[in-house]
Amino acid sequence: MTMKISVLASIFALMATRSVAQQPGTAETDTWSIVTKAPDDRYTNPKSKLYNGPNGWYNFGEVRAKVSNAAKTDYSFQGGFHETTGQFVAAISGQLQVMSLDFGTDKPAVGTYQVSGTANVARKKVMVSFADVSGKKLKFWESADGAGAVTVSMVNGFLYVKFRNLTLQPKGMDNTGDFKKPMTIGFEGAIAPE
Repeated sequence: MTMKISVLASIFALMATRSVAQQPGTAETDTWSIVTKAPDDRYTNPKSKLYNGPNGWYNFGEVRAKVSNAAKTDYSFQGGFHETTGQFVAAISGQLQVMSLDFGTDKPAVGTYQVSGTANVARKKVMVSFADVSGKKLKFWESADGAGAVTVSMVNGFLYVKFRNLTLQPKGMDNTGDFKKPMTIGFEGAIAPE
């Protein structure tokens, strides 16, 4: 009898451990990373010649975006992350989808920026948008005031940008039917020092 209780207790403890371990991270603890695995810190040590940048993002980033439609249309990708004509753009080569951030400057200061419908560097407001021009149609989503926050930091000289679970509103001329629904989007990426 004691053995049965001991075995049952072990199974319940294992199940409890598994369920705790599988819980998704919160926005604060969730880290997206593409750092190459190594037996040492050659890719994660900023003093190493092989340093990959913060979490492996070296002029690279990851977009996780999903439309709130019945199909849960997914626009997630890992791609290049660069500053172009005052906007910060994440895109993947060969695809016609672009996520952009407009801080109102090409050199945003470190800090937290409130998501808004318009960029305003003095008030620390950033506009976030996502465009899909595949299939000869323009589907577009854009941020509105109070949709969340974007964190800008400097990590080992890299401009590091991160946000999670922002809601973008449909604005494009081809956002019809199932695409006239909001999009939830998250991003993490870094631009290497010049």
